Amino acid sequence: MTIPAFTRTQLQAGAPGPDTALTVGVLDGVHLGHQSLLKQLVEAARERALSPGVVTLHPHPLTVLRPETRPSYLTSLEERMQLILATGCAWVIPLTFTSDVAEVECEELGRAFYEHLGMRLMVLGPDAAFGRGAPRDTVERMRQLGEELGFEVLQVEPLMHDSERYSSTAVRKALEQGNMERVAEQLGRPYRLAGPVVRGFERGHTIGFPTANISVAADRALPALGVYATRVHLEGQTYCGATNIGRRPTFEAGHISIETHILDFDGDIYGRRLELDIIQRIREEKAFPSVEALSSQIREDVASARRLLQ
Repeated sequence: MTIPAFTRTQLQAGAPGPDTALTVGVLDGVHLGHQSLLKQLVEAARERALSPGVVTLHPHPLTVLRPETRPSYLTSLEERMQLILATGCAWVIPLTFTSDVAEVECEELGRAFYEHLGMRLMVLGPDAAFGRGAPRDTVERMRQLGEELGFEVLQVEPLMHDSERYSSTAVRKALEQGNMERVAEQLGRPYRLAGPVVRGFERGHTIGFPTANISVAADRALPALGVYATRVHLEGQTYCGATNIGRRPTFEAGHISIETHILDFDGDIYGRRLELDIIQRIREEKAFPSVEALSSQIREDVASARRLLQ
């Protein structure tokens, strides 16, 4: 199948102009493995006087190929693009992944990158596979196409950590365990959740610990339910926080909410954007027999958060 017209238009609209070096993939999370790949891309591009960039697939191909899996994201598309650019890449093109794109052979995609993006170097990771069926021999097929058209293909080695490869899967596994130290080791930074402050039930005010509730996308990967020590970023200022991610079983709320008590802060911040760096899990979420018992535990949680973040 040939390249869909919409895909061709996306590539042409995002074309950076000069000859390019690029990689292609989802790159969700932009973890240290991704960062290593991108740094090697940038260096190889510099040596060849090429413009380095990324074609990032969005939404995740699994949402199209296996919609019942409903994959969650470690970063929003905007965050992913910012993180990619921070590695030294000059441009990022989000390529909308559709059922039509899923039917395109990898050679047709490579040809489109060559024709519309001026690709003269393709840098690929150790398990690179894209195009119809995500063939295992994608790299070899790209090399054959490169010989035909006149572009180079480099494949980089995986970056390892404690005999485990850096991967989005490893990040999600650590998130599910609430192991935020491990998440940070994989990402090279704390895990961040961000969103506007929205109104909740406002029970925090009644028990002496007002909270800011943020709204995040339903497809965002969340840590294991529980209470966490967090760093809170608000309009250029950073505060310490104690954040509950959970269903508030004491009040039988049901749905998951993200509520943060910001230490040493008092103000109306409804509607403002809050960014949370989730540093360390304090405890798992549990129901309490009374509001008084919950309030006593929150007092301990706040003290623990203050101690952990000092």
